[in-house]
Amino acid sequence: MRSDSSMMQPLLDGFAARARTSDGLAAHRSPTPFADATPVAIDEQEADPGHPRDLHSTLLTRRSSLHYADAPVRTDLVLSLLQNALRRDSDDWELDDDTGPLEAFVFALRSEGKPAGVYRVTARELSFIAPASVVGDPELLGVQREFADAGGIVSLYANIDRADSWAGSHGYRLCAVRASMALYDFHLRCQSHGLVGTMFGGFIGSAVRNLVQSDGVTRHPLLAATYAHPAP
Repeated sequence: MRSDSSMMQPLLDGFAARARTSDGLAAHRSPTPFADATPVAIDEQEADPGHPRDLHSTLLTRRSSLHYADAPVRTDLVLSLLQNALRRDSDDWELDDDTGPLEAFVFALRSEGKPAGVYRVTARELSFIAPASVVGDPELLGVQREFADAGGIVSLYANIDRADSWAGSHGYRLCAVRASMALYDFHLRCQSHGLVGTMFGGFIGSAVRNLVQSDGVTRHPLLAATYAHPAP
C-alpha cells in the first residue's frame, strides 16, 4: 500500500514544475480589448474622504462581513484604492512583461458620484464598460446571495496563458499569489476608510463571461471581494 507522501508527490511535483503546457505562443495573443469602453477619470475630492485608519487600527477592527447597509459607495474611492493596489503589484513584482498585468472589474451595484455599472481597472487604465442593468440579477455573480447585497463586487483576473508560457504551473501559482495580495491590499484599505466586505472565491465568472470578454485563458477570474458601508 502506498504511503500518503508517495501518493502526494506527483501532485507536488506538478505544482513545482516550470515546464509550460501551452503552445508557448501566448506573447502573440492578448485579452480581447473593449472597443466601446469609455475612459474614466477619478475625482480626487471624491476619492479622498479624509484620514483613513492606520494599518494597526485597521487590523484590530477589521471583520469579514456579509451584512451591508443600503447606502451607495463612492465609486471614485473604490477605483482609486483598487488602481493603487494594482500599481503596487506591478511595481513590486515586475512580472507584467512575463505573465501579463493583473486586471480587475468593479461591479458597482450601488454607486455614488459615478454611474452604477461595470468598470475595468488596470495599473494604467480606468474605463466604464457597461451600465449595471447589463449585469442582470446580481445574485448570479456569487455562490452566496449575500454578495449581491454589497455596494459592489471586485473580481481580479489574470492572463494564465502568458503565465503558463512563462513558467508552467509556477506561473499560475504566482498569478494566484499576486491576485490575493493585491485584493487584500484593496480590501484592507477599504476597511481603513470605514467600509466593510469579504474576500471570496465563489465569484461566478460564467455569469459575466461575455460582458468582460473572459475566455478563461487570456482573461481568467481568480479571486473576488465585496465592499459596502456597514449595516446599521
